[in-house]
Amino acid sequence: MKEIILLTGPPLNGRDEYIAEALKLAKGESYAYYHVFDYIRDVGKERGVKITRKNVLDFAINHQDLMNEIRDEAFERIRKEIDGSDKEYHLVSTPSLFRWGSGSVIGFTASNLKLLKPNRVVIVLDDVLSVRRRIINDPEWFERFGGNPENIKITTLVMWREDAINHVKTLVHELKKEGLEVRYVLQFGIRHPHRVFLDLLFREEEKPLVYLSYPMTGHEEEYYHRVRGFYDKLSEHFTVLDPGALDDWWVVAEYDAQVNADPSIKRIKIKHLLDGEEVEELDREDIEQATDILRRQLVERDFNLVDVSKAIAVYHYAEGVSAGVISEMAEAYRTLAAIYLYYPFKRRPSPFMEFYGMQNPSRRTMFRDEDEMVRAMLEEREYWAKV
Repeated sequence: MKEIILLTGPPLNGRDEYIAEALKLAKGESYAYYHVFDYIRDVGKERGVKITRKNVLDFAINHQDLMNEIRDEAFERIRKEIDGSDKEYHLVSTPSLFRWGSGSVIGFTASNLKLLKPNRVVIVLDDVLSVRRRIINDPEWFERFGGNPENIKITTLVMWREDAINHVKTLVHELKKEGLEVRYVLQFGIRHPHRVFLDLLFREEEKPLVYLSYPMTGHEEEYYHRVRGFYDKLSEHFTVLDPGALDDWWVVAEYDAQVNADPSIKRIKIKHLLDGEEVEELDREDIEQATDILRRQLVERDFNLVDVSKAIAVYHYAEGVSAGVISEMAEAYRTLAAIYLYYPFKRRPSPFMEFYGMQNPSRRTMFRDEDEMVRAMLEEREYWAKV
């Protein structure tokens, strides 16, 4: 049976580059990859229209009817190729929705998706400061922002993400009303290792989705080293979704810390999370406007990852109660996911944590040994209730 996976998301989130790097490792997999822009460019050329990465945005906004026709023809060609293919997995990559100025560029419509009939939708996301850096390093895009970093607002990038995700949600809802079932929509951060992305695409049956829940802020380096080690152990057997693979929280945390230290501060200095060296100065007002949306997006994204997962593994190598972890355990309980809790301390945890942490299928227990918890998950996966 053919599996069609729509890979989409906001612009400039590194989707195509990430997918290309991951697929270099996909040796022996039965898949075909369809980059929708390539088909749009070819259809345009046949119609006497030159569409390039540099002019596609303006063309789509200024000639919407023609662009819609070209995009629809591109999807028809992709559907025809899928029908004639002997591959098992069909990966279709295109942006979701992009607003620019007074116009917008639609990556796909409800009719495009009805034709495509995706089994799964993966929204590929990057953190906002990485998106900002990507714009600065792209001459064409930097020029669109007047060649001035001050014009690249965090609020704008957050709203690009909001629009893209809402467009997907709306159209998938329309598909469901038509009786076309999409198994899930997943918000996937590109800090996940490429091998995890390939597990997600090709080995979902063999390595079911598991969400890794852990207290994320205010810990020493050794703590995060332990979390990463546990993530690697789990990833040998499961497709492990990590909320830290899309981390905007540190922007909010830095803002809070610097404003608390100096209430009159106007510029917020933030070291980039990945290299820990390059410092960006951001306008305080811009971060303030973006913060409420960022905080909500963080919660919605983590709940999305919990909702698509068959189980959650809670790695609570911290005695203090984490409101986020408790909330994720409650969400997992609500959606029938199996819950496994690693809590190695003698002191009893919160009664809520204890209650949710004893919801694994065949034994009502928490775990003090992480290897024992992984073994239990392997032994019990056939009892997991979530299909």
